[in-house]
Amino acid sequence: MADDSPELEREELEKFVQQYMELDRRTQRPQGIYSILSASREKKYQDTLQYFLDPRKSHGFRYTILSQFFECIDFYEFNLSGQHIEIEDEVWIAGDEGEGRIDLIIAGGSALGDHPRWAVFLELKVGAEEGTEQTRKYAEADTWDFSWFDADTIEVEKLESTKYVYLKREAADSPTESIFEAVSWADLAESFEAGTQASLFEYPNRSVIQFTDFIQSLKETEGMDSAIDEDELNERLNVYFEHSDLIQQVEQANSQFESDFDDVSTYLQDNWIDKLVSKYNIEKSGWTTSVSSNPEYQKLFPAYWDQDPLNSTSTIQLFYRHSPTTELLRNQTLRFRLRLPPARNVHTETQDSGRSFNTLFAEKCLSTYNDRTHDALTKIGVDDIRLGSASALVVKDYPLDPNNLVGSYFDQLDTAVSEFCGPHSELPIVMNDVFEEVYEDVFDEDPIGEFLGGLSKRE
Repeated sequence: MADDSPELEREELEKFVQQYMELDRRTQRPQGIYSILSASREKKYQDTLQYFLDPRKSHGFRYTILSQFFECIDFYEFNLSGQHIEIEDEVWIAGDEGEGRIDLIIAGGSALGDHPRWAVFLELKVGAEEGTEQTRKYAEADTWDFSWFDADTIEVEKLESTKYVYLKREAADSPTESIFEAVSWADLAESFEAGTQASLFEYPNRSVIQFTDFIQSLKETEGMDSAIDEDELNERLNVYFEHSDLIQQVEQANSQFESDFDDVSTYLQDNWIDKLVSKYNIEKSGWTTSVSSNPEYQKLFPAYWDQDPLNSTSTIQLFYRHSPTTELLRNQTLRFRLRLPPARNVHTETQDSGRSFNTLFAEKCLSTYNDRTHDALTKIGVDDIRLGSASALVVKDYPLDPNNLVGSYFDQLDTAVSEFCGPHSELPIVMNDVFEEVYEDVFDEDPIGEFLGGLSKRE
């Protein structure tokens, strides 16, 4: 920290913290993320709704939100997890040269079918009113420009079941076309809360925060929740005015600390490879490293685990990752993970074999290779196992020494690499066996090259 850093008055600081925490217990909520994003509110809700409804996205909710949405609109489709589902936005009526474009279409059915079996048509309204005969035009449309495997249209008459939904504000007019069922944003928010509240802790924390913020924004749109409490706000601001000098000192100190942690993060990014190279035969072991400007994505993996089966810009990859982010450094933690990319198309799209790489990889880890994998992870003593998610498969946190943050990071990275990747670890062997079998099953060919085993140390 700089020599001219301010001296903080301890008694005043303690008084300020006590006052503010008493106010904070009343839960003054900051504005939602939509308040700082551009584009119309309708477009924001459309994009967010599409994201959370899609079970293939990386939010981790899988089919939970989609199932709850279908319950809210009284559309019941069993065994969603066993079906192929596609969701597209801004879908045009096939051959329509006018304004025939609906906000969202959700379609599903057999992955082997040449046409969806069912579809839900959604028109979303927040502030705008229905266009002239808009819903009538949608209701009468026979064919839509919607991709389903090799086909680029869906025909309404081929669908076994359909649902037309007009999502609107409570006070807005109902759709002019009777086939569209009116559902309010308030109904949707209440349904989402009621259906997910008991199980939210089962899902990734970041996704829960995003989804909760989405529901809160829906409530504000409907006037279900006040965005501001004037009395509480004034009371908070009075605390600020009373301690404004102290707050400025704290802000200045925090700014310097943030800069310090950024410096440490950058230093670790720039030097971790050299530290490992001095101890491990990375190249001779057939392994490789990858440094990103984002501290989150520092990778180490066998080169054999980086394949290009489809000759595309996105490759199949299985890798170990550590992340010297400022947040983890503040928490005095080195986090080491074994990961599969959860959002790459080559990983998640269904291939000619009828399976996707990530789905089959997760299944193999929990079935055929479950005992071997469990034994290997037990020896390492990992903190979290998510083999069924095909994302962060395995996680272990290593504590750092606050008195020697940089040195202890390199020491713990060496420990993590030895435990997860070293010649005495069974994990690389087991994971490679899964990798090879899944690769052959999904892409109907062997991976290119050769796996040389764990990462050996220099003598």
